Amino acid sequence: MLSAVGAKAQTDSLYLDSTTITARKNTSAVAITSKGVSLDVEKIKYLPSLFGNGDPLGFAHYLPSMTAQTELENGLYIQGSEHSQNMVSSGGVPIYGAAHLLGIFSVFNPSHYRKMEYSTWTPWANRLGGSIDMPLPDSLRTVTSGEVSAGLMSAQGTLRVPMGRKAWAGISARRSYMNMLYGRFLTMNDASGESEGTAVRYGFTDLNLTVMWEPSAEDRVWLDAYWGNDAMDGGESFYSVNAKAGWQNGMAALHWKHGGLEQSAYWTGYSLDFNADWGGVSAAMPSWLWSAGYRARYKTGDVTLSAESIHHEAQPQNPSVSGGYAVDIEPEPLQRAWENTLAVRWGHEWDHLQLEAGLKGSLYLSPEKEWFHGLDPYVRIGWNMHRGGVLSARLQMQHQYLFRTGMTDMAMPTEFWLLAGRYSRPQTSKSVSIGYRLPFGQGAWTFETEAYYRLLDGQIEYKGNLMDFVNGGYSLEDQLLKGSGRAFGVNLQLSRHSGAFTGWVAYAYGRSLRSFGGVEYPSAHERLHELDAVLSWDLGRWTVGLTSILATGLPFTATEHLYLIGQKIIAGYGPHNGRRMKTYFRTDLSVNYWLKPQRSGLNLSVYNISGVPNEMYYHVWLNYEKREVSYGSVKMNLRFMPTVSYFCKF
Repeated sequence: MLSAVGAKAQTDSLYLDSTTITARKNTSAVAITSKGVSLDVEKIKYLPSLFGNGDPLGFAHYLPSMTAQTELENGLYIQGSEHSQNMVSSGGVPIYGAAHLLGIFSVFNPSHYRKMEYSTWTPWANRLGGSIDMPLPDSLRTVTSGEVSAGLMSAQGTLRVPMGRKAWAGISARRSYMNMLYGRFLTMNDASGESEGTAVRYGFTDLNLTVMWEPSAEDRVWLDAYWGNDAMDGGESFYSVNAKAGWQNGMAALHWKHGGLEQSAYWTGYSLDFNADWGGVSAAMPSWLWSAGYRARYKTGDVTLSAESIHHEAQPQNPSVSGGYAVDIEPEPLQRAWENTLAVRWGHEWDHLQLEAGLKGSLYLSPEKEWFHGLDPYVRIGWNMHRGGVLSARLQMQHQYLFRTGMTDMAMPTEFWLLAGRYSRPQTSKSVSIGYRLPFGQGAWTFETEAYYRLLDGQIEYKGNLMDFVNGGYSLEDQLLKGSGRAFGVNLQLSRHSGAFTGWVAYAYGRSLRSFGGVEYPSAHERLHELDAVLSWDLGRWTVGLTSILATGLPFTATEHLYLIGQKIIAGYGPHNGRRMKTYFRTDLSVNYWLKPQRSGLNLSVYNISGVPNEMYYHVWLNYEKREVSYGSVKMNLRFMPTVSYFCKF
């Protein structure tokens, strides 16, 4: 690069013969920004690919701000929030039930997307927790391309086809068939090693379609759609309970961007059919939620304006019972509500100072025709000390009008949605956080820490079980506890972004507390301490990846007294969530061998390579032959799960 710089008098000049600029190449798929974490799916080969799937949503569980999953848990818990308090979306459109069972696959087919944006807060949506979005594609594709992956547990494929010079379409499909190989191992053992009797058969299918059209330099149009179908059945031999569940979720949206104006019209929904049979009694518990909305967003300079109107329709758990002990249950009425939001956001960045502020107003018409409103301000300040790092602080208030609850506390498909109104007033949150981010080593490393405190109100918890449906007098309102909560903690993360060795190590300390009836106790998803690691080595034709979790066990309500009277078990319980399961530990390994660099290869992965038998939950067993009642932990039989996959890009 040649340059001439003139002096004030224009009499002398200084000539630079050449200038060399050096920088480290960012080979990591994960980039840490002032707003959160951005994951580039194109570079996901640098991260461990369990079962041949580089699941972007799965990697978020190893960040310090999100609680780890277990083998039976698929919830997203961000800094003490509940699963339903997060905004999980595709192109900004919410997807309900955004996870498949067993915590192995997310609802997002990774080959269909190019990026994931993750944040511990939501500036636009009426949600109390964080946000995870799969952005729409922003560039045209002129050649046909695709990806295929097939293994012992699932297969998936994506095809992208140009449609002239100004449009292209991408379609993806994925199907699991894990029962073919692992079905007989998906059972549980009690503390003595005997079979608990629960066997799970499970499979899912999902489809994605995205069409992008660029009619002019100022206009872009997208059609984005998703459909998923899951089916599960299992039973408990000692109680003779057989359960079946089928659930579907879907989304269809039309987006149009013209200059600084973005508009979206969409529909999104989730439905559940849950059935259980025991002792000659059958229970059906259908439920669903769907939303139709319109959103407009306009950006000019430093100011962004947003408006959104959504119609919700929800069928809360609507049980019906038939058989020997059947009782009549009043049907649960259908809920309809109208949610409206107006928001303004201003942000500017100077040399050292970053300032962002916003105000969001919401107006909600409940199913009982009662109006609720919320006014939610937020402000974020960042101080860029350049080589000294970036110090930031954020204050925020939030409202939320949707609830999700159920019998499991594990974000299982037996949980159902409610709308604010008759059962509970809207949820609210007041939060503050302070963070610090320090890039060093010429940008190859980043150290990040954040401390947060959050006050929650309008929280609910389901206290019922299956037996409530046959005991008579069932009422959904009677099964709901209503109260408040608080969450606080500290997150630490050290990341490496360039070189053959990349990844991160993270530690989190967090409390997530709920208060019902004046008594405060831990939430069902609270982990006091959690240490996570995501490590990857790029060795040319070989890529070796390792993920590891070491975390405090989840809380549970322990049984302290057991009596057997006739054919019935009488149990006495200790304090709610007063005890914890044993420490959770799991390490997963993946190895990629590239047959053709960047194009095709083989993946060998091992789930839980250490074979640690982690506790899933605690349970009561009744042995009719021995007339004995026992109590203890339940563990998954499938402790060590290897699989081989083939993947190819074209």
